Amino acid sequence: MDDSEWDEGPSNRYEGEEKDEEGIEGGEVQRKPSEVEEAQRKRKEGDDGEDPQRKRREGKEVKSKKSEEKEVQIKECEEADDEVVLVCDDIGESTAGTTVEFNLGDIDLDQPTAVLSELNVWLNDKGKAVEQGVQLRKRKRIIPMWKIIEASELVKKTVPETTRLRMLDPMKAIPHDDMVKLLKLCWEWRLNPNLVMQFGHVEAEIEFFASLVKADGWLTGDHIDLGLYLIRKRQQDLEVVEISNWTTTDVFFMNHIHTCFADNKRKKEQAGWKIRNSLVNVVNGKVPACGVDWQNVYKVYAPCMLTKHKNWVALMIDLVKCESKVYDSMVSLIPDEMLKEELAPLSITIPNLLNSIDFYEEGVYANDCSRDWWCPWPIERVDVPQQSNQGDCGMFVLKYIELLSAEIPLATCTAQNMPFFRLKLAAEILRGDAYMP
Repeated sequence: MDDSEWDEGPSNRYEGEEKDEEGIEGGEVQRKPSEVEEAQRKRKEGDDGEDPQRKRREGKEVKSKKSEEKEVQIKECEEADDEVVLVCDDIGESTAGTTVEFNLGDIDLDQPTAVLSELNVWLNDKGKAVEQGVQLRKRKRIIPMWKIIEASELVKKTVPETTRLRMLDPMKAIPHDDMVKLLKLCWEWRLNPNLVMQFGHVEAEIEFFASLVKADGWLTGDHIDLGLYLIRKRQQDLEVVEISNWTTTDVFFMNHIHTCFADNKRKKEQAGWKIRNSLVNVVNGKVPACGVDWQNVYKVYAPCMLTKHKNWVALMIDLVKCESKVYDSMVSLIPDEMLKEELAPLSITIPNLLNSIDFYEEGVYANDCSRDWWCPWPIERVDVPQQSNQGDCGMFVLKYIELLSAEIPLATCTAQNMPFFRLKLAAEILRGDAYMP
């Protein structure tokens, strides 16, 4: 540590002790001033025309005034919707009140790679914010963008009869207006990193979009949950859905599976299994938002984090064939046997979960299962397009589920198209809706 760091004076902890020792000099204790001498000192100060109390009051008033002015600037910054006002009294030369306007410049909106390149400069180069004179504050400003809507609250959209999920074009261009909104948001975010955007239940800071638009950025459970919610919401939005025999879970589903399995792994009889309400609510379609009762679907898609290998995979739980399939974009990472071992809790828990609620005794599934459903369900890994970097597994999972649920071939789900899909997901999260077919 530099010696200069110790020149700032004593800490508050020892201030009182040093003041008590000021009267000690040369080993002799100085006598306490008499009342007469004290009175003479006070009169002398009065003759000089200086009132210590008055000076302290004036100092407090000046500090209070400066504080109020600063709060006014901060409030003006927060109320500005179409411009960014930089408040930076505490760093370098003051640029308070400077207005930085958003400008597209020469960004080609028809080139997703050009847009992504610009977004990466704005969001992933944190040093630029300080150069621009942005004051980083501990207090965050949370801006609600949109709220989670349940299926019962949705107003069905009227679309042409030819519009079906099978007509979904994965490579359909992103509207320019949405691109401009995304660029403007990230521009303002870069200038004011204190902003927190609330998308549904997710409070997203600048790192949320920074990792999303980065070429090999890691997608978190929040990214995947928002993406799956928008897919389910689009399914519920359509007035007539051609393919409605599926639903998805959220990322917490597999956490509940592992917890339930751990609670019951020593029990051998199915009747003795204790099933958590959190899992029953998923099967009944109560969670996640815009979910569907499993009695009304044949397939359930679920994201799964293989924690031992830090890799996202997509699962398809087939309620008719009583089996599960794994869609893995990095098969070279985990051998088949290790994969099945890690997913054993799912294989064993699912039949016990369904047995606890008499799933196969009523509804569309009464006597309509193709195997002995009460036995552990087999798990099979499917041959699918593979990723070419370390960070695309989450994006592959979202595209697997989106395309498979719409019964669309995975031909477009390639490593080369992942940058475009990242940009498209960012635009969809911002608007709060997945693009219609």
